[in-house]
Amino acid sequence: MTFDFVEPVVFAVLSIGVIAGGVAVVMLNRITAAALLMAFTFLSMAGMFVLLGAETIAAFQVLIYVGAITVLILYGVMFTKFSTSPRALFFQKQTPLAAVFVAAVAVPIVIVATLSFTGAPPRPGGGDLPALATSVFTDFAFPFEIASVLLLAAMVGAIVLTKRDDQEEAAARRRR
Repeated sequence: MTFDFVEPVVFAVLSIGVIAGGVAVVMLNRITAAALLMAFTFLSMAGMFVLLGAETIAAFQVLIYVGAITVLILYGVMFTKFSTSPRALFFQKQTPLAAVFVAAVAVPIVIVATLSFTGAPPRPGGGDLPALATSVFTDFAFPFEIASVLLLAAMVGAIVLTKRDDQEEAAARRRR
């Protein structure tokens, strides 16, 4: 019985990259370093898509997320006014609560993942673009549009929160 050890090792390395990169993005105070680590996390996810045989989605992951989104975030950081006042991010104050939540979610996932499932053998890689296009634009057209509306709402919310902070800083400067 031969056991192919390369694929599990690559999967383990990519998994560590995704988890470590995600934790670092949340925990770092330097936004530029967090943005670059986010790009590393996206690259690790693209590697996982390659392991799954979904090369098209991996290419989209690299083009859209690693390229466009990371550049957009870095430009946003560059064009944002720098403030010398100390600010703590809201989620960085809730580390114990986040640890409990992550443990509550991770334990059942690990238990289910360790069970042995006998499924269909993996299909050969490549040729997933027609099936993906048909699925996205027929079966999942409505969820696809909902996701785009949610992303738009998140962008508008970020703009509103940034403007509100600018107005609060201007009011504080006028009081001095």
